[in-house]
Amino acid sequence: MKRASVFVLLLGLIACKHPSRLEAEKACLEWDAQEVSFNYERELLGFEKRQKFEQENPRPDAAYWDDEIIEWDEQKKAYAETRVTEAETIGSRYCEDDQQSMQFLGYENDAVHQGTYQDLSGQKGEWRVVRRFRY
Repeated sequence: MKRASVFVLLLGLIACKHPSRLEAEKACLEWDAQEVSFNYERELLGFEKRQKFEQENPRPDAAYWDDEIIEWDEQKKAYAETRVTEAETIGSRYCEDDQQSMQFLGYENDAVHQGTYQDLSGQKGEWRVVRRFRY
């Protein structure tokens, strides 16, 4: 009886193996394409706000002590202190190639999948391996 159980287990493991790395990647990407996407607002970090300000308001060509530069610098500091958000989209799944174990790992985040994800500490959910695509 034990031999039959071991045989069925080994047969199941062999059946899950893809004939090539490319086929395993394709299968993982097909699984990934069935993901749930979630839209949320994310507050920019200080350096991101400064970068965004500089992109939208190029630094004037003037001497550093010029009033125009001083005013621009003050505007940049004020902008960095305001709450600036941007819309983000996150998917509930992704694939990663684990070459050492010769498989693609399919990760999923239940918080994203269920629509409860928030860009706050403790509210982002956990990424865990839910599928393996061996090659």
